[in-house]
Amino acid sequence: MRTTAEILDYYLPLVKDSESREYITVHAKRFSYLIQFILEGCEEKSGEGMKIMDIGPGFFTDILSKNLPRAEIYTMGFAHPESRGGHFPEFIEIEEERFIQFDLNLSEDEDKWVKPKEMDLVVMGEVLEHLHTSPVHIFSFVKSFLKKDGKFIVGTPNAVALEKRLALLFGKNPYELIRLDKNNPGHFREYTIGELREMGKEAGLKLVEHETKNYFTRFKTKGKVFDSFTNMLPVSFRTGINAVFMRN
Repeated sequence: MRTTAEILDYYLPLVKDSESREYITVHAKRFSYLIQFILEGCEEKSGEGMKIMDIGPGFFTDILSKNLPRAEIYTMGFAHPESRGGHFPEFIEIEEERFIQFDLNLSEDEDKWVKPKEMDLVVMGEVLEHLHTSPVHIFSFVKSFLKKDGKFIVGTPNAVALEKRLALLFGKNPYELIRLDKNNPGHFREYTIGELREMGKEAGLKLVEHETKNYFTRFKTKGKVFDSFTNMLPVSFRTGINAVFMRN
């Protein structure tokens, strides 16, 4: 289960609520890109001997476990009912003994850090923008349990995608207001690849690889046109960033 079509074919019949159906439909393309990116970097394709942490568990945790069945998959986030946020259907099984409850906004206080096992791979997809704490603190925390040769993959929207630049040009704020629901507040801040590089450096991490890509599925004609157009422009105009860090 690696392609967008395979992911949708598997999950859509299982998903009942409309919010989760919309979520998997929008993000299936991103999940496909991310799992194939990870598998390309795995020497042992079954995940044998690997310890992997998925921060913000959900659909992708399940995709990881299906594609890397011999890996030890750990998860981190809020208590499970809250972390679902409408995107964590009950049919997805997460091993409770490998779930670590931790609010990443507490990363600014080192005394509150939890101490997971050392990880070969840490994945944090579409989480960073939902946190109000400086990414420098969050990156420093992740570094504390990342193996010396381990990789930390951060997926996050591109703050300077073309449509956001155009919205600002015409006097419109491209970012939504912070929501009233504290368990699902929306995006506090989005970032550029340059900002991610500098914040990683401050936390003692080196950006070793990155790609800016249109990996969200669009429904409206305007969005589809933007994606087609930006594919012909410099990559900095595209919608999503995939950044890979390692320890310095």
